[in-house]
Amino acid sequence: METADLKSLMHDPDYYTKSFHAYAKNSKKFAVLERWGENTFPQLIGERLANTFPQETNINMLGIGSGSGEMDSSMAASVKARFESVRNVVLEPAAKQLEMYRSLVESKKTDFEGIEFDLRQCGIDEYRAQVGDQPSKYHFISAIHSLYYAKDHKDTIRYLYDCLEEGGILLIIVVSDVSGFWRLWDRFTRFQDGVSRYLCTTHIRDSLSSLGIKFDESRQASRVDITSCFQEGSDDGELIIDFLSHTVDLRGSASPELYREVVDYMGSEKCAERKEDGSILFNNDWDATIVQKPLSK
Repeated sequence: METADLKSLMHDPDYYTKSFHAYAKNSKKFAVLERWGENTFPQLIGERLANTFPQETNINMLGIGSGSGEMDSSMAASVKARFESVRNVVLEPAAKQLEMYRSLVESKKTDFEGIEFDLRQCGIDEYRAQVGDQPSKYHFISAIHSLYYAKDHKDTIRYLYDCLEEGGILLIIVVSDVSGFWRLWDRFTRFQDGVSRYLCTTHIRDSLSSLGIKFDESRQASRVDITSCFQEGSDDGELIIDFLSHTVDLRGSASPELYREVVDYMGSEKCAERKEDGSILFNNDWDATIVQKPLSK
């Protein structure tokens, strides 16, 4: 499989943002995350925090790769409903994503009263280098579809666990080991470019177990409508193909044979399901792994 002319999305943050939002629109990503945040997050995370820390606690949150903020800000608001105040430190390396997050916060000021947003343009590895040996402690840390971009996911998990206050909670979300995303990445290993490291729940589970850290899991079914990927001339379809393969302009940079092989595999029964109306739905299932640091006896 040729590699020389294929460029990772991680080397082009603007194109990453563009392709991501095409994917998010067709997967109803934000709607799925919003429902999860409204229906599942309060029980899995909110209640545990409320049962562990006094209501007057100033909750410190850390978001890793928080993107344009739809899910991250919703979680902050959900936590604030149970506590007097929240400080939310946000790490996001893409400038455009961070600007969208900032605009979201500005447009919904009344929804975020009592929440301080500290938005920083960096990733987790840069953050670690900046804070050195004395990182802040947090009551809640989220890494939602972001550990793919850490240099060493296991060491990053260990580090984030160490950053938790006693009783604090770490939430990690990655693609499920039965998802089309993982099967696509596992089939076409060339897309593992040294910048993004393709992970699924199995890797998170194995890392936590080897570190001796107890955890719970919760699976969320999700589908992406990739019908447009098979429609000639569809700009959205090409952007979705590029996001799923994490490659800038796969059609223009890969050989016709590789391009067709990748797209056909995306639409195969291993990754997707075909409906009677002709639509093709990509399996985008993801898992939430929840860790709560024990209190000292």
